[in-house]
Formats: sequence, C-alpha cells, structure tokens
Amino acid sequence: MYLAGFAPATFKVGVTRLGRLATRLREQGADHAAHVHSVSDGRVARRLEREIAEGVPDQVRVTTKVAGLGRRFDLDAWWALLGEFRVVRTFEFDYGVALDSRPVQEVLATGTVVGSKGRLLLVERSGGTYAVDLRDLLGYELRPGATNRDLQVSLGSFEPS
Repeated sequence: MYLAGFAPATFKVGVTRLGRLATRLREQGADHAAHVHSVSDGRVARRLEREIAEGVPDQVRVTTKVAGLGRRFDLDAWWALLGEFRVVRTFEFDYGVALDSRPVQEVLATGTVVGSKGRLLLVERSGGTYAVDLRDLLGYELRPGATNRDLQVSLGSFEPS
C-alpha cells in the first residue's frame, strides 16, 4: 500500500505489488510518495485501501494533476498526512520539467515535447505549454517534424486575417 502526493497538496492511497511500487508511482506522476503497508493478500490490501480511502481519496483526476503542474509541493501537509501512518519508505520524484506557469490541458499533441509527468505529455507550441493526457492519444501515430497545418493553440497566438 502506498500514499502518493501531487502538487500542491493532493494525496491518494493505492495498492500495487511491491516490485512495481516505484514504477507505479512514476506512472501516476506522483511528486512524493510513501510505502505505508505490505500484506500478502490482494483482497486484504483492497479492503485496507477502502478503509483508508474514507479519509484519503483513492484516485486523482488528470485535471487536478494538470492544475498542480508548476506549483510548489506542500511538504508540511504531506508530513502531517504521513504522521498518521507507519512509513516503510519514502520517495521523491523529479521529472525534469520546469514550468513558469500552469499548462493548458489539450488533446492535440503538436509542438515540441518538453517532458512528461506520469501520463501527461508536456508540449510547447507558439509560446504556450500544453498538457496532453497520453491516454487521449491511443491509436494515433506520433511523427517527428513540424506540422503543415495552421493551428490556433491559444488566444495569445491568434492573429486575425
């Protein structure tokens, strides 16, 4: 069982196999995480997860994760939450993405890839940064190079003809 934290102060409980813990946390785009309990039976783990989920959610929406991009993680709130658990191990993740402002959530992945955080792909185009949920791209092909289509990507890049 684990707790995962997303900037600025969103937390969730989850379960995964111990051997997949760090991978699972990166897949979710967690900023901080903690292994808080191990059990030998998946049914027991899910029951404990449901109990903890009465106070700590067991899911975080992509829009919430996008809203936290570029914001400082609230370590005080994190350590207060961890104080309620017997922590086995903690994790801190750096995705190498420095943002000056929150990106716009988008479903079109065109532009220069600046990084990824969990299932969010961050692309820059026309001076703006956009967060694309990679699940929205399933079934599509990504190709290197510039697009030959004119795209209005933000009101700031709109030019009347």
